[in-house]
Amino acid sequence: MQNQRRSMLDTNRLFELARNGENSFVEFKDEAAANEKLAREITAFANHRGGYLFLGIGDDGAILGITRPDNEERIMNLCADLISPPLALSYYELTVDEKRVGVIEIEAGHNKPYAVKETAAMGGKKKKVQTYYLRYGSTSREIAARDELQRLFQASGNIHYEIIPAAGARVSDLDLTAFAEFMLNSRNLDVAQFDEPSLHRLLENLNLAVQTDSTLQPTIAGLLLFGKNKVTRWLPQNGIDCVKVRGNEISDEIDDTKFFERHAFANLEDAMAFLYRYNTHSFVIEGLRRHDTFDYPEKALRECLVNALVHRDYIIAGSRIRVHVFENRIEIRSPGGIPNSLSLEKIKLGLTYHRNPVLMQFFYDARLSERLGRGIPMIFQQMKENGNPEPVVHDLEEEFRIILYKRPAA
Repeated sequence: MQNQRRSMLDTNRLFELARNGENSFVEFKDEAAANEKLAREITAFANHRGGYLFLGIGDDGAILGITRPDNEERIMNLCADLISPPLALSYYELTVDEKRVGVIEIEAGHNKPYAVKETAAMGGKKKKVQTYYLRYGSTSREIAARDELQRLFQASGNIHYEIIPAAGARVSDLDLTAFAEFMLNSRNLDVAQFDEPSLHRLLENLNLAVQTDSTLQPTIAGLLLFGKNKVTRWLPQNGIDCVKVRGNEISDEIDDTKFFERHAFANLEDAMAFLYRYNTHSFVIEGLRRHDTFDYPEKALRECLVNALVHRDYIIAGSRIRVHVFENRIEIRSPGGIPNSLSLEKIKLGLTYHRNPVLMQFFYDARLSERLGRGIPMIFQQMKENGNPEPVVHDLEEEFRIILYKRPAA
């Protein structure tokens, strides 16, 4: 299901969807379903990746048909009155075996999260509340986990997780010497001459720290970029796990493992050193010139790791960036799927969305990223020039994966 406008269904496609049953993108409803129930299904799809809600099809896929003449007006009104913010969608009808079926076509929302305005009993009184729903497989459920709701706000650009304070951390947990060196090298600013109040203001202005009550705390971005020692003390999701597999299956014997848990710049260099160890090098002499070749081009490997570090979804606390080196390929897996404003096709063309703009800015200042959306196209180009097969990219909703295949032996 793509994050773009779909073509209007025909009856053959409707039959196919009805036969396959309900799933992450398809829901069946009787025409008699209450407006509140329809609103829940619609917001669940909009908060996920869009989908189809069919009026007049039973849970078993049987065509029941609809009779109300005002279903289009009904759906448009409930989207305006019961859903916040108001949601635009498409409604049309198809005739199947002389029965009308209403097709409600919901695109992935760009103003997430969407909520249903509901009435709830609280303290013996009825009060208006806003409830958020999300599609989980073939069901729509209320969002109970705070991090899931945070991810929806982040997807809409309403918040950036990287600039919230890191619980339990203090400014003393930042490597201010490394920060001063970075500012001097990248921005020609001698931070070492700053007094403490000036230094703290600078950290705040750069979104590396934030004032909470009477304490200045590092932000998530501050720790990720300049945290001391093991940043995983405060952010378990930080880090890169590298594995060398003796074979081409994940279940094959493991030769080597390394877990890098420092700040992002250090993790990048540590992971690159790990990959270099298993990136076979050869050369040939042609005339007076030596031509060096590697199984994988270094620039492509570095760009893959930079993309993973800068664009991963740090709200996903139970997973870290993973690098698997197989005999025939390297897989780099980054938690968090492609934002809804993008698709695989778009990122291959160079379109980009900065989930973590602070991280992106610092990597740009360090000359490790161009910030122009050319990362994926450059990886494809580097692999082609090195004689490697074309990379494969997968968007698995909770994970972005890029696969680089080894250069064939000459």
